[in-house]
Amino acid sequence: MIETNGFTIIAHRGFSEKLPENTFPAFDLAIGSGFHNLELDVQLTKDKIPVIIHDSNLVRTTGVNDLVSERKYDQIKFLEAVNEFSVAGEEYRIPKLTDVLDRYKNEVHLHLELKSGDQNLPELVYRYLNDYGWLSREKSLYEVGGITISSFRIEQLIRFEKITNSERTAWLVDRITENRLASCAEQNINLICPIAKFADSESVDMASEKQIEVRNWGVSSVDDLIKAYNSGSTGSTVDWPLKAKEVLARMT
Repeated sequence: MIETNGFTIIAHRGFSEKLPENTFPAFDLAIGSGFHNLELDVQLTKDKIPVIIHDSNLVRTTGVNDLVSERKYDQIKFLEAVNEFSVAGEEYRIPKLTDVLDRYKNEVHLHLELKSGDQNLPELVYRYLNDYGWLSREKSLYEVGGITISSFRIEQLIRFEKITNSERTAWLVDRITENRLASCAEQNINLICPIAKFADSESVDMASEKQIEVRNWGVSSVDDLIKAYNSGSTGSTVDWPLKAKEVLARMT
């Protein structure tokens, strides 16, 4: 785990600055560079297979203009998920969640974002996490072997919490408000995750008073990263983890 003075760098969709996001090479490069916290996005295919892809439409990732939810897994498994990178190979495919869970067990902390609003998604993610031995682990935040379930859609987190309230959940928001913190407390959501440009120590203190931890997302510049770090946040997703590590090292 790469941690700088209590601030953890999470490789956003793997090492997505260097290699196509949400692919095994991007995940492997992040791990090989010392970053054992990975953020990735989960959606369902038409035949309800959880796959790792950010956009609801395949076009940006693969060049095929169709919805993930409108194609069966067999119709997407051979598509090259290279974005705009000039790379090729069998590893640059859209992974199944089960393949990720099998490949990285006891090697990373996974931050799984429930990307779509499909009501079946939380239950299926839970089922596979359980089948592959990722649940019932008393792991601390960011500890290797643990998981954090995140989403912009609080209803998906609530559905997951109804299945099990023993796993860590994180609500992705634009900024922290008192009403949102109250919702977190009411729904047993453990983290609130504002965009980095809105990070500040006052909102982190407000969350801490309710025993809710804070991490960030949306770091698009060094200034964003420094703002998140100075707010007292526990960490952030970053596309460029090595550069982020260097920036934070100069601040300590």
